[in-house]
Amino acid sequence: MDLAGKTALVTGSGVRLGKAISRALAERGCQLALHYNASAEGAEEIREYARALGVKAETYRADLSSPDEARALIQSASVNFGHLDILINNAAIYLPGKGMDTSADILEKQFRLNLFAPVLLIREFASQLPEGFPGKVINISDAKVFRHQPDHFAYRLTKAAVNEMTLMFALELAPRITVNAVAPGVMLPLAGREDTDMQALAERRIPLKRVGSPEIIAQNVLHILDQDFMTGTIIRVDGGEGI
Repeated sequence: MDLAGKTALVTGSGVRLGKAISRALAERGCQLALHYNASAEGAEEIREYARALGVKAETYRADLSSPDEARALIQSASVNFGHLDILINNAAIYLPGKGMDTSADILEKQFRLNLFAPVLLIREFASQLPEGFPGKVINISDAKVFRHQPDHFAYRLTKAAVNEMTLMFALELAPRITVNAVAPGVMLPLAGREDTDMQALAERRIPLKRVGSPEIIAQNVLHILDQDFMTGTIIRVDGGEGI
C-alpha cells in the first residue's frame, strides 16, 4: 500500500506506542485521524507535526469503552476524510491483579476497552470502506500473552483474546481487508514506574540484552502496511524474551 494520501485512524495516538506509530505514518504521507481520550496534548502535538509535513491530520476525543462513542469516532473520521483506509487498534488499559484479586469491575473495564472496542471499531471500519477499496487493520497485542503468568490477569486475558480476534477477522474480512497484529515486548517502563532500570531488566530477561522502543513497533507497523500477501499474522517483537 502506498501510504501517501491514505487515511489511518490510530487509537490512543497521543502517548507511547500510539504516538510513535502516528509520527511514522505522517512521515510516509499518511493522513491521520488521531484518537485520544485523556491525552489531548500528545494528540495535538502529533497533529501539528503531521500538518508541518503537509499531511492532513485531525484529532478526535472518544471514550472507547462506550460503544456509542466508538461508533461515532469511526463515523466522524470517515465523513471528514471521505473514508478510512487503515485502522490501528492501539488504545488499551493495563490494570494489575492476579486472578484471585481481579474484581468484576476490573474485568469489565479491561474487556470493554481492550477487546470490545477493537471488535466494534473493526466492524464499523469494514462497513465504511467503499466497495473496491482495500483496507488494513493492525491490532497492537502484547508479547506477554505468550508466557503464562498470573500477574495482570485480566489484561493478559484481553490481549490473548485480541490475538484470536485478529485471526478470525482475518478470515472473515479477506480478501479485501487484511488483519494483522504486532505484539510488543519490553519497550517502556510502566506508567508510574518511570524510574525502572530498563537495561537491568533487559539483562535479566531478554536474550538480546536490550529493550525495544516505540519506534521499533512503528517500523513493524509500516512493514505490515507495505505487504500485500500477509493476513492473520501476529508479529512478536520482544528481543527473544518469549523463547
